[in-house]
Amino acid sequence: MSYDENISISSFEPDDLYRRRVSHFAHLDVCVGDIIMLGDSLINCCEWHELLGDCRVKNRGINGDTVEGVRQRVITIMNSHPDKVFIMVGINDVSHNIAPEVIAQAIVALVDYMHELSPVTRMYVHSLLPFDASYHYSTLAGKEAVVTSINCVLQASASAHHYTYIELYDHFVEPSSGVLSAVYTTDGLHLTGCGYALWARLLKPYLAE
Repeated sequence: MSYDENISISSFEPDDLYRRRVSHFAHLDVCVGDIIMLGDSLINCCEWHELLGDCRVKNRGINGDTVEGVRQRVITIMNSHPDKVFIMVGINDVSHNIAPEVIAQAIVALVDYMHELSPVTRMYVHSLLPFDASYHYSTLAGKEAVVTSINCVLQASASAHHYTYIELYDHFVEPSSGVLSAVYTTDGLHLTGCGYALWARLLKPYLAE
């Protein structure tokens, strides 16, 4: 089954910064045995290989990326048949006012497509993280339930679509308010070093599989 183009959830128009990042990746090799961190700014803003202590880990995150953006650039990654791919994408789609079920369906379809390109690659999908729109992310205001709805679908779909779901949300949310804990952010969306350190601790057992 090939990727269903009808699941493309938004028109994707990359800016110059995005194109430069894609061009940069085109000159970097992905090899059999590599571990790819794939997604948006939450992936891009971390030195994963250093944090995880594993030189096989390669960062393929781009600020502002969406599910459709990842789909458009994933062929070159998967054609090299990496060992594992860890995906974090979707929060920018949430900010574009797309329904949670549509976003979740697109993420699952993306994983199916990646499986087709490289059946030997093990796929891991992170839950979306909580956020705190009170800082300055007005496009996310009132959309906390959208994120939790997407996460529910991603978790429920994991077995049937042959990926491992990684629960991050519960570790980062402030229970009393339902937003991203201030311990882990300075802007309500992106993570501090403390936040990435927690993410790394949660991720390491999956690297060892």
